[in-house]
Amino acid sequence: MIHRAAVALVSLAVATVASVASAGHAEAATAPSASGGPAVQRVLVISLPATSWSDIEAGDDPHLQQLLSQSAVADMITRAAGRKSSIAGGYTALGAGGRASAVTPLAGQAFEPGEPYGESTAGDVFRQRTGVTATSGLVHLGLDALVRENADGLYDPTIGALGDDLAEHRVPRAVIANGDGAQPVVDDSLPEFQRAAVNALMGSDGRVPGGAVGDELLERDAHAPFGVRMDNDAAYRAFSSAWPTGGVVLVEGSDLLRADLYTDFLTDDQARVQKQAALHRTDELVGRMLADVDSAHDAVFVVSPASPRRGSGLAVSGIRAPGVKPELLRSATSRRDGFVYVIDIAPTILDLLGFPTPSTMEGRTMEVVSGGLAHGDRIGALIHANEDAVFRDSKVATANNIVLGLAAALALATWFVLRRARRRAGAVRFLALGVLGFLFATYLAEPLHFGRRGNAAAFFGFLAVGAVVFAAACSLLGARRRYLPLALALAATVALHVGDLLTGARLELNTVFGYSATVGIRVSGQGNITFSQLTAATLLLGGLAVWRRPRRSTVYAVIGMLAITLLVMAAPPWGGDFGAAIAGAPGFGLFAWLLLGRRVRLRTVVILGAVLVVAGLLVGFADLLRPKDQQTHVGRFFDQVATGGLGDFFLTIRRKATENINSFTSTRLLWILPIVALLVWFLWRVRGGRVRPLFREVPVVRQTILALVVVAFLGYALNDSGVAIPSLMAVVFECALVYVALVPAREPVTDAPNPPPVVPDPPVSDEPRAREPQLV
Repeated sequence: MIHRAAVALVSLAVATVASVASAGHAEAATAPSASGGPAVQRVLVISLPATSWSDIEAGDDPHLQQLLSQSAVADMITRAAGRKSSIAGGYTALGAGGRASAVTPLAGQAFEPGEPYGESTAGDVFRQRTGVTATSGLVHLGLDALVRENADGLYDPTIGALGDDLAEHRVPRAVIANGDGAQPVVDDSLPEFQRAAVNALMGSDGRVPGGAVGDELLERDAHAPFGVRMDNDAAYRAFSSAWPTGGVVLVEGSDLLRADLYTDFLTDDQARVQKQAALHRTDELVGRMLADVDSAHDAVFVVSPASPRRGSGLAVSGIRAPGVKPELLRSATSRRDGFVYVIDIAPTILDLLGFPTPSTMEGRTMEVVSGGLAHGDRIGALIHANEDAVFRDSKVATANNIVLGLAAALALATWFVLRRARRRAGAVRFLALGVLGFLFATYLAEPLHFGRRGNAAAFFGFLAVGAVVFAAACSLLGARRRYLPLALALAATVALHVGDLLTGARLELNTVFGYSATVGIRVSGQGNITFSQLTAATLLLGGLAVWRRPRRSTVYAVIGMLAITLLVMAAPPWGGDFGAAIAGAPGFGLFAWLLLGRRVRLRTVVILGAVLVVAGLLVGFADLLRPKDQQTHVGRFFDQVATGGLGDFFLTIRRKATENINSFTSTRLLWILPIVALLVWFLWRVRGGRVRPLFREVPVVRQTILALVVVAFLGYALNDSGVAIPSLMAVVFECALVYVALVPAREPVTDAPNPPPVVPDPPVSDEPRAREPQLV
């Protein structure tokens, strides 16, 4: 006989599957592919390295501005295999259609076969290294180094996947780029050859059939970075030679690359001057090329494969093609309007040409979404998104330090009150509510967009005031009940996050405990730190409710809250957090099982484990059945395992394990765990305290703590944020623990009569049930 808890979890899984399926149909109906019509004949890819929308907006570049006003646009997320990708890493990820790195100094060593290379020519060296004779086109001499680097990495991309697929469909390819520059004394991080643009279109053989990357593209200019600039006449001649043959032609605004590399030697003001000068020269070349483009049959794809070296941020992206409306872009990778990834470029190029995305590519085709915004408003929104993200990223470390400090202050205040000043317990309870209020206020700050004014003092002032107001409101509204203020604080936390996820997760993006597009892995749904706060608050609220109202109806209401929260976290239309589903389901299911008065046996563990696996498989396969350009990372993972076998599965496990281990040294939030552990030890041993009697005599206290431990461990093990997840859960637990420990008891816990039975089922064993305090 299947137990009721198992039935509940299976029902939840089925509901999630239904949500996945319905979401897929809705997205497919409203978000057509980028091409939106018949395949184009040619694709011109204009690369603007290290260029943001604010650069475009600030410049006097009429050709680019007109082109982008006719394009579907988005902020480009340039992150690939690391927190920040180099220009070589961006181009390599573009060509692979997946997360790739390019740290090797050989990443930009692409040449025309006849160019000198040491005592020989590039063609001769290429033949020596590969056994292949190349007399035309372009060759990459660092291919083996790139392949080895990524084979030893955590993502296993297929280097040259885009070039191979285009070659298979007999589509011509050409690259025109040269970002070389020399300085008498330079950092080792600036290799002599900067021709990584070839990585975008080369095949796995290291070759591109056409184009130019030699010194003939450069001319001397004493006022330009490194003393050289792009010869627009030579670049246009190379373009004119390649464009009539059709296919895909990538032209790099290489002056922008040199300007970005040269910022190491410039002041901020001079760097802006050089950037605008490079952008203006690139605009002249773009204007000449666009005159040869047939807008009725050709596509123009503007990309920026890397963000600036100085600072961080998002980059520019736009598509003008037949059938593409000038709206916003998104992709199944980002799942948020106005954001696309560099790994989405290759699938989109193939889609524009009418070809499917190969299974080796991780990225997904960009889609056009109708936002009803004028061009100026679209660009303004993209600029603001970048400003918000950069501001958020600069404040994460400070916010983490504040939470760490608040956790330590709360622990010390608790020790002081219980040792020396018990009359001050009310102030410490207020502080506990204030810590929860601080976390709450970080999300409410997002709609105020402090980053657009760059006012850090106002931001942290708002958080401080918000924490005090939150604590005061909970205290006043719950003044007539001893535990109601804590219940209100936990309920507000649950309501905030569940409500936000149901309405598009708007409060997650660019908040210090949410995520940002500049450094985050995801930009939609629920983030890992929010998962930690939401699950902890849900379990603690459920435990508090059953303790203070030990009735059958309360238990059923709590189980319903657990099910709803889990569904909202997991379903792709809302939270879309598969890690939350498989980390939260066992803890939530175990808690529900124990609340129903059942004991945990080996059979119970097996059943819960089986339900967990079934739920995960149902969600994964349902997502896999959706169109490829609508799948989330869950469906893509199932697709990779299906096509690549267990190798991809174990690669994902290894990547998760590596990131979790690295999290121990990447965040100070780790220190919250020993602080809370010492606080628990102190409260357990303090004479006359309430913690030990509550733990021993109230079963729901033990049940809540057990469920918290299970979710915290699985949350750490199954999510990329690692130790930050149990650390934030520990903060929420500390606030609840301190509040309960400092509420004066009106009766001894051990002298209370038995509460009314929670459920009509008799106990499984003949052992007497533990006594709980009577409701006060």
